Amino acid sequence: MEQAVLFVDITGSTKLYETLGDSRAKGLVDACLGVLRVVVVEYGGRVVKTIGDELMCVFPDCDAVTLAACEMQSRLADDDAAAPQGLSIRIGFNAGRLIEENGDVFGDAVNTAARITDLAKAGQIITTEATALTMSPELRDSTRSMGSFAVKGKTDSIAICEVIWQADNLTVITGSLPNPGATTATLRLAYAGGGLTFRPGDEAVTIGRGSACTITLQVRCASRTHARIEFRRDKFVLTDSSTNGTYVQADTDGEVILNREDFILRGSGRISLGHSIGEGGADLTWNVACE
Repeated sequence: MEQAVLFVDITGSTKLYETLGDSRAKGLVDACLGVLRVVVVEYGGRVVKTIGDELMCVFPDCDAVTLAACEMQSRLADDDAAAPQGLSIRIGFNAGRLIEENGDVFGDAVNTAARITDLAKAGQIITTEATALTMSPELRDSTRSMGSFAVKGKTDSIAICEVIWQADNLTVITGSLPNPGATTATLRLAYAGGGLTFRPGDEAVTIGRGSACTITLQVRCASRTHARIEFRRDKFVLTDSSTNGTYVQADTDGEVILNREDFILRGSGRISLGHSIGEGGADLTWNVACE
């Protein structure tokens, strides 16, 4: 049966038990779980089980699970009891055919949802690219690619997307962008040993240490698939998907560190993988030009 399965995990509870003591901490965690359960019901889902500080839930479709996940993050962020104590949640969900037995659910879709939840950070919602593609257009527009990740139990890497539930999660750097109505913008990338011209309509460019990347750079601090560049809504967008972050500096601005965030490439500038541009120089340079 095609459904969506979601795992939501409370983060920060271990420290809470140390600072508040078992009784008070458990009461606060239980209250948070109660808030999450209410959201599940409101969006037509059901809680399958509680695993420690984590809930496993199922929803009838991708839109319902996406809206529920965003509402969970919003309510916990605004919770006057949880937020001041440093409690937050991380969420992963996936859609697919589920096997139901004695109230529990099983199958590859469930396993994948559990594995990708381990990749999420506090305050983050992630899903598979395949799931994002089945969302309604409005919700799909609130997702961004994070690249492909190796997942335990999977032979091939899985393409992952983040669901943006806060507007300020998108890092937008101002600058001058050629007028797309009059000209065609192209992105030129230069790096040691080569260069690449990226045009609207081209397949996304991946950058990292892995041999499967479009641009392979043997940088010590770089991840195997470190970052991705795609043309999105008339803009060239750099997306970090690394462990150590991507350091970016537009020619007219200071250095910015991306941590699973987006950066709009405008004008020209420099990019470093996992290290400051001031420490060893840039690994790539970019220039947005007109043809």
